[in-house]
Amino acid sequence: MTETTRYPAFDVWEQHAEWDEHTQHVVGKRRMAKLANRFFTHAEGLQMQTVAALLIDENRQEVLSFVMEHLDEKLVSPIGESQRKVGIPVRPELYRKGLAGIDEASHAAYRASFLALDRERQLDILSHIAEGKVAQTAAWEALPQKEFFKTLLHDVVSACYSHPAIWSEIGYGGPAYPRGYVRVEKGLVDPWEAKRHGE
Repeated sequence: MTETTRYPAFDVWEQHAEWDEHTQHVVGKRRMAKLANRFFTHAEGLQMQTVAALLIDENRQEVLSFVMEHLDEKLVSPIGESQRKVGIPVRPELYRKGLAGIDEASHAAYRASFLALDRERQLDILSHIAEGKVAQTAAWEALPQKEFFKTLLHDVVSACYSHPAIWSEIGYGGPAYPRGYVRVEKGLVDPWEAKRHGE
């Protein structure tokens, strides 16, 4: 993420006392992500975190750790997917094969693992997968590259934008229950909401 923000003095967590207890618990957990994975292996976890950092241009460990935790929990959850296109594997299989495919594409193009590449070459591999243009190695035989990338990007960005540090950056005031938003007219904000450049 960019280091510039229109809301440099805003920290959404300062409002957490106004939230109901359940919301405080949910959002508070996002600020202190677990480091242990249940789905990803250690190697997959390192690769997934690197991929996530590239996709959202982020290097803050607090955000990346939460993204990893969110994805890991999603992939071991018994809750099914709402929709899935014909021919697309279930999400756990999609991720496992997709991560293997990223590494296979890296070896095919540069004779090195994905983690051993520099940032420019890592982005090159991901760009080719997004366009469906990497070589058809074993992992990609039954795995549509573009669909994997779309799912990966959606999941990573969704997780990123549910972290309170990102809320603060974009000026989102957070869940205002039970207080609620009062000034909903265009151009008006409640006293506790983010102000651009402190205005």
